[in-house]
Amino acid sequence: MEMTPLPQSMFITGIIGFIASAIYTYSGRISITWGFAFMLVFMIIFLASVVSITPSGKDFKEFK
Repeated sequence: MEMTPLPQSMFITGIIGFIASAIYTYSGRISITWGFAFMLVFMIIFLASVVSITPSGKDFKEFK
């Protein structure tokens, strides 16, 4: 099964969304519960994009 990496826009969206959620939560414009929920979602997006670009075990065997 060939896996393709996620687009770079997902990586940027995760970073910017997390930072914006943290700023809005810290300033009090959104509640702590909504801020935590948004930051959690954007962190999952960021981690999914990082995991999709890391090589798998099969890729390591091809380099040897």
